[in-house]
Amino acid sequence: MAKYLWVGVSLFCLFFQLTAQTPAKIKLTVRNTPLNQVLIDLKENYGFQFAYDSDLLSQYEVSVNKIFHTEEETLIYLTRNLPLKVEKSGDVFLIIPLTAEEPKPVVTRISGQVLAARTFEPLPYSYVLVNRKPLQADNLGQFNFIASADTSYNLQISHLGYFIYDTIVTQSIHRQFFLSPQIERIKEVVILSNPVEKSTLIGDKAGYLKINHQIAPILPGHGDNSVFNLLRLMPGILASGESSNDLLIWGAYESHSKIQFDGFTLFGLKNFNDNIGVVNPFMIKNIEVMKAGYEARYGGRVGGIVDIQGKDGSLQKPGFTFNINSTTVNTMLQLPLSKSSSLLAAYRQTYYQLYEPTSLSLFSKGNSGSNGSGSGNTNSESIEFDVQPDFIFRDANLKFTHRSDGGSYFSVSLYGGGDEFMYDIEGEYGRNKYFRNEEEENRQYGGAVQYNYPWSNGSATNISVGYSGFEQKAYQLNEVERIRTGIILISKDIDSENTVDEFTATATHNLSFQRGHQLIFGIGTVNNQVQLSRISGDEVLMDVANNSSQLFLYLQDELPVGKVLALKTGVRMVYSNKLNDWYLEPRASVSLNLTHELKLNASWGLYNQFISKTLMVDSLLNYAKFWMNSDGLDIPVLHAQHFVAGGSFNKNGFTISSEAFYKTTDGLARYYSGSNWVKSGFYQGNAKTYGVDVYVKKEYKRHLAWISYTLCNTKEHFPYYLKNYYNPAPHNQKHEFKFAGILNYKSFYFSANYIYGSGFDRYDFETGDGSNLNKDYKRLDASVVYKFKPGKIKSEAGISILNMLDADNVKYSNLGVTTIDEISLVGVYADAVPFTPAVFFKIEF
Repeated sequence: MAKYLWVGVSLFCLFFQLTAQTPAKIKLTVRNTPLNQVLIDLKENYGFQFAYDSDLLSQYEVSVNKIFHTEEETLIYLTRNLPLKVEKSGDVFLIIPLTAEEPKPVVTRISGQVLAARTFEPLPYSYVLVNRKPLQADNLGQFNFIASADTSYNLQISHLGYFIYDTIVTQSIHRQFFLSPQIERIKEVVILSNPVEKSTLIGDKAGYLKINHQIAPILPGHGDNSVFNLLRLMPGILASGESSNDLLIWGAYESHSKIQFDGFTLFGLKNFNDNIGVVNPFMIKNIEVMKAGYEARYGGRVGGIVDIQGKDGSLQKPGFTFNINSTTVNTMLQLPLSKSSSLLAAYRQTYYQLYEPTSLSLFSKGNSGSNGSGSGNTNSESIEFDVQPDFIFRDANLKFTHRSDGGSYFSVSLYGGGDEFMYDIEGEYGRNKYFRNEEEENRQYGGAVQYNYPWSNGSATNISVGYSGFEQKAYQLNEVERIRTGIILISKDIDSENTVDEFTATATHNLSFQRGHQLIFGIGTVNNQVQLSRISGDEVLMDVANNSSQLFLYLQDELPVGKVLALKTGVRMVYSNKLNDWYLEPRASVSLNLTHELKLNASWGLYNQFISKTLMVDSLLNYAKFWMNSDGLDIPVLHAQHFVAGGSFNKNGFTISSEAFYKTTDGLARYYSGSNWVKSGFYQGNAKTYGVDVYVKKEYKRHLAWISYTLCNTKEHFPYYLKNYYNPAPHNQKHEFKFAGILNYKSFYFSANYIYGSGFDRYDFETGDGSNLNKDYKRLDASVVYKFKPGKIKSEAGISILNMLDADNVKYSNLGVTTIDEISLVGVYADAVPFTPAVFFKIEF
């Protein structure tokens, strides 16, 4: 019995083994179906693993009604009458053209343009990977890769907020590549886990970060300033103090960083409502930030660069977007004019008086000393004065775009906007009546014409002409009147006007060589005109009108070395007509991919700036800023040297990045109005900045959170200092910590952000309650957004609560100091954003 049992078990095992080795039947029934679609079905139904050129295989239709026993048998049958052959590499089947009858080409060229699906918007600076060799598309999404001829090439294209395009290319190709947007799922907004995605928001290059603006409306805010709200949550961009004058990046002074939109400069971000940004968020397509150490194709600043690309408008169908929130009404119209031309227009403005009559905190500090430093008697008294404010804001965008069948691109982008603000302060303090009137009007306008022509060899030429202007008019009156006698004790008024404009013309040409090697060279000119007048009573304090122009040339070489190293070297040469001198700006950067997850970056460069804001300082340390051209005498050319080094790690939705930076800046100009110990006049100084950024981000399913910490120390020295030492710069803040998180549940998006700043060193006054104005900055915001789609109309509604904890922060840029009598100082300051609920509603169709 045992013998028969053993035989039965042996036969059963043998049968089981033979059955396991017998492949499952593959049943295939298709009729006149493209081969690429047939292969997709085989992959889904039977687990086939392929690598093939989808565009090539889509040209062949097959009809089959047959049962197969092996994968090889199936593929050989499908390709038996086609100019294709099947090769196996491990478990993957390669389907490539049968080219035995044709001579093998010397090189393969893979080129084209990256566009957004459905809207046909070019996606600038997309990342391209060909057989693991990286390159970056230009500002119109165009790229060109040349390599020695090979059997096949793996092509991957990615852009923040879009699905990755992944295919196999077996021959030279030049075409358009369409990426589908991912804006509903938070996990898909910023692609982290795929090795082709190089930016991952931060860590691709030294001092560089790429902003995915599509998540900006989900974060807390009014919506009109969502882009700036997102920028201020990034490491290295100052958020504390809520300065609306400029973006302060890695300790750079105001005006030392450049913000450009569609090729023209935006000189002023200032408005008196921080929840309205100078750039309409409806218009934005791409944002890149170069904090320091950037390449030779950027110039004209010694700080950072913020490059914003605007939308082109849809070529498919008309579209309309409407948004109303707590501050403005915002509209955008997209109108296709033909199959290759489109028109885009946007307009927004305030629709009611945002500021109501209120009271303003003033404080007095007896015997504080003439320098306003806060030394001496610390007795303080708080006063409430009546304030009558008035504010209005409006702006508009218009853009025309044309794309020819040959791939050339032409666009005209126009912008105009501004705001007006005024307030009156009136009240009594002690035996005196105090009156202050302040008015300010800002105007920003600009436009650019761009033309791009792609050549048949894959190179491209781009020509851009731009103009922008900024005008600021301000008036201030301070009066102190003795109540009993009616005698005017102090009367001081200042009427100022500062205008600056810029004309630019640039031509660039990109040359592509084998294996991702690129050479970029450009030539251009910049012309700036500045007018400045400051009048106090009948006295002309300043009256300047001058013009400055520069000619620049640059050459940049981008060289991948193997699969792990990328070198960028370049030089920019600038000739100043006004100063009759050449300025040399060499640049170099290196990126080292140690593994798929770990990357190291470093960069170095020299930078010059010929137009900037100059500070005027009075004896009480009040600062006034105005644009001036460098003249080589009172206003020298700014010179800076940048060192940046860091690394990033990215795996499975987790990103950590850290960068250290050191910068020196020479040629700072400052006008000191004079005091008992300092003679009035222009002084030249220098500054040094050093610090470190740390950024940690984690994505989990459809949720996202990040934290960042910045240590930054900027110190300056001027000859009027009593001793030979460095003082903290006016905008210096050593520590800043930020947190932001987004939680997605179905159609709801919950978000919050928190910012902590250690305070500025400039102010050490005390208010009546004993608190210091250089105290820590703390602000917690939260929001909820609901997305829904009634019919064909995309809709969003949301509510934000700004400063949920109602922290008593101070807007440092609005603090001023004046005198009441011979021994007392009065500080006038505006509180930062208080506890503020804000709502919005948006529709799009």
